[in-house]
Amino acid sequence: MADIVLYGMPHSNFVRACAMTALEKGVDYESALTGFRDMRSPGMLALSPFGKVPVMRHGDLVLFESLAIMRYIDLAFGTPDALQPADPLERIRMDQWFNAVMGTVDRHIVREWALEVIFPSGPDRTPDAKRIGRARKAAVRDLAVLDREYAGRTWLVGDAISLADIVLVCTLDVLDLLDGGDSLMRDAPALSRAMAVLRERESWQRACAETRVPNWSV
Repeated sequence: MADIVLYGMPHSNFVRACAMTALEKGVDYESALTGFRDMRSPGMLALSPFGKVPVMRHGDLVLFESLAIMRYIDLAFGTPDALQPADPLERIRMDQWFNAVMGTVDRHIVREWALEVIFPSGPDRTPDAKRIGRARKAAVRDLAVLDREYAGRTWLVGDAISLADIVLVCTLDVLDLLDGGDSLMRDAPALSRAMAVLRERESWQRACAETRVPNWSV
């Protein structure tokens, strides 16, 4: 029997981040994958009042919001190593970068670029090229900031992998699904190196295999 249940769409970068966190901690999880149409179903709204995923169930406990879920998995399952720095200031820095990925990087790459391709808002249901262009330029700026932060280091915060690294690698993975998206990493060598290290982890490879729709492409 699985330790936890994760609810969410199989191509969601945040669902994958929760799955990768569970795998890093050696936690067995069951995927209760759902589609866009199911997000506001009565059953999902009973678990997540804002109709958002991911959602986690552990026994009688239900949590929504990625950071809350990932923090809980890290704290509730003690081994192996913690995915949050022990030092309070370093933990605050982890929160800083986690929120930057959630609020800025994800917005530009996923919400304003990828979803515009999947759900076009332009004339005759065609992608809005101007919106995509703006999102792409913003993503380039985001990657430059991250590249500077990873220069000379493997992890965003401290000397070990943290929740911030996990949510970032899962979000930047969306670039590989976008037309021309992978080329943006060429000018970010430090970031590319760090992401390559993360993609070598068993947790990343298993999370991708278990939560990605093989033929989903944008």
